[in-house]
Amino acid sequence: MSKKPTAKPKPAAKPKPAAKPKPAAKRKPAAKRKSAPKRKSTGKRYSKTERNKIISHVKDVNGTRGRGGVASAVRKFGVSALTINKWLQAAEPGAVSKRPGRPPGRPPGRPPGRPPGRPAGRPPGRPSGRPPGRPAGRPKSDTANTLKRLADLDGQITKNETELISLRKEFKRLKELL
Repeated sequence: MSKKPTAKPKPAAKPKPAAKPKPAAKRKPAAKRKSAPKRKSTGKRYSKTERNKIISHVKDVNGTRGRGGVASAVRKFGVSALTINKWLQAAEPGAVSKRPGRPPGRPPGRPPGRPPGRPAGRPPGRPSGRPPGRPAGRPKSDTANTLKRLADLDGQITKNETELISLRKEFKRLKELL
């Protein structure tokens, strides 16, 4: 009887050290957590001399060019256009208004988004109640003529589509010849 050679057992790989579990991040309960105090956002404060210098620059540019003083001051001094316009308004009320003789903004009681002078309910761009494209003397219900015109247009569209198909076939044939 012969003994079968037994396979030598493979040496066992060295066991890797187990990774240490990371400690869970501890959070304070929401009720006890202190919130950071809100910082007040304060912009740069300008002195009277700085304001007067900027306003005089705006007036000089507007005097020579006719416009563009505020934009020029924004680029030169780094002050926002809103701030400059507020200063101009405070210095000379009505000087900044693009519509002289009228107060800025919409009149009270008119909802935003509707231009002034247009009554509520009337769609924009149509001066009267009739639909666009309908002459003043034409009756409102002219269904027979409308249906006839629709049929004519449908015939023209079909004719043009069939002509277009034949033109595409000819184009493809000529293209293949090249």
